[in-house]
Amino acid sequence: MCMFQIHFAVDPSLQSLSNPSWDTFLVLFYLTTAIIYSFFVSRERLAVVLLSVYSALAIVLATPILFTLLAGYQENLFQIRVAAFIIIFLLLYVVLSQNMTLHSDIGHQWWQAVVLSFLQVGLLISSILMFIPKTVFTSQLSEYFFTSDIARSVWMLLPIAAMLIMRNKHGGQGGGQPRSF
Repeated sequence: MCMFQIHFAVDPSLQSLSNPSWDTFLVLFYLTTAIIYSFFVSRERLAVVLLSVYSALAIVLATPILFTLLAGYQENLFQIRVAAFIIIFLLLYVVLSQNMTLHSDIGHQWWQAVVLSFLQVGLLISSILMFIPKTVFTSQLSEYFFTSDIARSVWMLLPIAAMLIMRNKHGGQGGGQPRSF
């Protein structure tokens, strides 16, 4: 017998576009953003975005000085944390994309960019929704796919696993030999 049973019913309002719910908006936003993003992203940008998201999460969630500074803002804490995450993410993205030359070992296939784009958009949505209290934003779909402990763990680990699986097995140039500049 399976220890974990998943009980999930699709909200009936998800099926009606004339009166969309948060679930409908979330699904449409995720799909649209991931598809558009996959057409315009390069391998290097994929790596910079992932590094920026993981770094912004680490800073916002694990920096003791931020906890001390934000202690007096308990009523607006989630708004401040979301804003801090987005600002730090954008700042890191700009700094890293201008100051780093990344040579990604991710393969050159178009489908790999699409897969990684879907994973990155999911990670970003999960990261932002994680800061919003359940009392402010209640959605079964968002909790099931983005904010539950299992979902957050999957969104955090799957992009890394995908990059490892998709890396260029031949090492780019010369069968794994270091690149010469």
